[in-house]
Amino acid sequence: MRRGLMAWDAAELPIEVIQARQVKLRSIMKSHRLDAFIAYTNISHPAAVSWISGFTPYWSEGVYCVMPEGTPAFATALSKRVAEWIGTVMPIGEVIPTPAPGTAIGKRLAASGARRVGIVDLDDVPARQARAILAEVEGLELVDSTDAFNTIRCDVDNAERALTARAAAIALSAMQAADWKAVCMQALIAPCEVHARRAAAEDIFLSVAPNLAANGRFQRTDTATTLESAFALRMSLAYKGAWVRVIQSHTRDALLAAKFASAQTAFNELMPSGDLEAQTRKAFEAVGAKLTSWFIEQPRGSSPLVAVAGSSMSTSTYRAGAPATLNVECDIDGWRWLASRPFA
Repeated sequence: MRRGLMAWDAAELPIEVIQARQVKLRSIMKSHRLDAFIAYTNISHPAAVSWISGFTPYWSEGVYCVMPEGTPAFATALSKRVAEWIGTVMPIGEVIPTPAPGTAIGKRLAASGARRVGIVDLDDVPARQARAILAEVEGLELVDSTDAFNTIRCDVDNAERALTARAAAIALSAMQAADWKAVCMQALIAPCEVHARRAAAEDIFLSVAPNLAANGRFQRTDTATTLESAFALRMSLAYKGAWVRVIQSHTRDALLAAKFASAQTAFNELMPSGDLEAQTRKAFEAVGAKLTSWFIEQPRGSSPLVAVAGSSMSTSTYRAGAPATLNVECDIDGWRWLASRPFA
């Protein structure tokens, strides 16, 4: 559950920015002949609703509906008391507290005469919610409009860029707060959590790859694992709906530590452009590290971070110039070295 300060700050996210996003969405609706557009959300897939509304949904599931005109509706499976609070921190949208969000939105669609409705990430919408919507409107056509939505979602405004930069700053400073001398996973991460929460991070997920000599597999932090001579810490952090991911590797071996530090410096200075793989590989080769794999994540659909380019996939969906996260794995003297950081 998110434990940071959930509030709307008009200085960080002006209402004009949210209105402009909804204008873009309605333009897409018109060009694709959609009578409405809906986005499903739950605790793990809040990104689309957050971007459209300026509010980061959490705790429970909900459906956000935008019509060609009028105030959007957000049906959420939360109590009336919580819904009243949501109304104070959601800049645009009518909040409908209901145990059946799909049914509530279906009734709205029926009343408006909607027949062709776009939906983001249709395959990820629970069948019960989709059936509830369809049950209220005879002959309703649900159209997967994820690609259409992403054409405007990738058009990053200055407000989102600033929020992402703030999230990155919190994550990097929280990473510095880690107890890198710890031998227990929980001791390593506890200072990170404290630092991020105090800096108003809404959410933070921490995991550890405890033995880089064996593999690069990250483990949940509720496992009591001893940290071996080389390990990595991964942090995924949200601030006002903007998500970033940071990974850093550490070793207790003095000679290897110097090479890990050189690779981290090269990685910090890297600003990928053009041929992403060639540029990244060259930067690491200069410090004696061999790039073995890489991928880039950006927001897509309802997910805050999705792999859009990498060593095993094309770069066709990567949007240059938009905030992104670069993840790499390198070989340093036969040792695995993992790193990740946001960039724009």
